[in-house]
Amino acid sequence: MTAALTALWWGVAPGADEVPDAHLLAAVDEALAGSGTGAELVCTHVDRSGPVPRAGVSLRLAGEPADPAATRAALARALSGPVVTGGPDAEHAGDGGSEPGAGDEALAAPARTALDEAGAGTAGRAIRFPGSAEVAGRIAVADLIAATAIEQVTGIGVEPAGTDVVDTGPNGFLRPTFSGGRLTLLVERAAGGVLQPFEIEDPHVCCEGGH
Repeated sequence: MTAALTALWWGVAPGADEVPDAHLLAAVDEALAGSGTGAELVCTHVDRSGPVPRAGVSLRLAGEPADPAATRAALARALSGPVVTGGPDAEHAGDGGSEPGAGDEALAAPARTALDEAGAGTAGRAIRFPGSAEVAGRIAVADLIAATAIEQVTGIGVEPAGTDVVDTGPNGFLRPTFSGGRLTLLVERAAGGVLQPFEIEDPHVCCEGGH
């Protein structure tokens, strides 16, 4: 499942750069409720076009909303930032749904970066993706690829085989990233001979509070 430029992607520049994944997903789902569509893939991005890195969010929608303008406005309100859809001259909504002027383009830069990176599959940390809700515990690499939108599993210091087992934790915490047009999960060897995602849900517990 490579990222497709023809897919329905929206980009958002949240008003707050530090938004926990669960809160971000809840805000997105609330904004899209009743719109006739949902966000099947949600990624976080980092826009470095300005003097200070800023967060951006990309959404791949399951379909066109019944009222796109109203849905964009609801999403802009939910995340307190502008929403960008399509190419450079495409429609975008500012906070509260108003059309931003030329002076607001800098505010929309993280949304544009997120939209461009996700559409091209060059970057983006997926916090929701097809199949992610059905994965938990231990699963073989081949089964993980077959059951989700993850296309490859890459190891640090190890070359994962299809029969290798990935321990996703009790909550199925997986944060694959787009690279080269493919959604890739980075893993490393863990105790017991299994693999674990490089980004784990609670590193403080894993490292016994060491950092």
